[in-house]
Amino acid sequence: MMFKNVFAIAVAATIFMTSCGSDEANVSVEKINSTGETELGLIKSTLTDDEANLLGNMPEYSAAAPGTAEKIERAFENAPPMIPHMTTGFFPITIDNNICLTCHMPDKAEAVKAVPLPQSHFTNLRPEVIKVGGLYKVNAKEGEVTKKDMGGKLNSAYFNCSQCHVPQANVTVDIKNTFERVFRDKESGSKSNLVDQITEGI
Repeated sequence: MMFKNVFAIAVAATIFMTSCGSDEANVSVEKINSTGETELGLIKSTLTDDEANLLGNMPEYSAAAPGTAEKIERAFENAPPMIPHMTTGFFPITIDNNICLTCHMPDKAEAVKAVPLPQSHFTNLRPEVIKVGGLYKVNAKEGEVTKKDMGGKLNSAYFNCSQCHVPQANVTVDIKNTFERVFRDKESGSKSNLVDQITEGI
């Protein structure tokens, strides 16, 4: 009985406080919820526009030939670098057809002034799976990072370059980016040391 009384008083107090809210508070809620359900936030179009209007201004991708474009510094240490040159005809990338490898394999990169693939792309980081007592288990200790050098053979887990690397583009962003890049050494802005740093924090 006492619980019912306390509950009834709490409900009544909530209703009273809600009904006594200021007009200013109500106005601010209306402003927050003023976007119609067919509008798209920062995009200056609606869901009912055709595709051309919906996309607005498309990014301007580089049309420079490989080896001639200005490169944008990495977003953070060991971030996958962006593709500075044109990529027309490069996609789709398949495990049997990858035009990127014609220039970026280490034995070819220097001759064509391309960035060579880093050692991480020639390292197997997946632990060996073994069978013990009829069950399969990972052959590594808890928290252990296994690294196996593949002797210059590209790890097939890295065949799809566009999974991590995207073309550079000139874009306008309405939201200010306050992120500040900090690199531990000069080379980190343009070179990968991931294979050496992969165990950090473990």
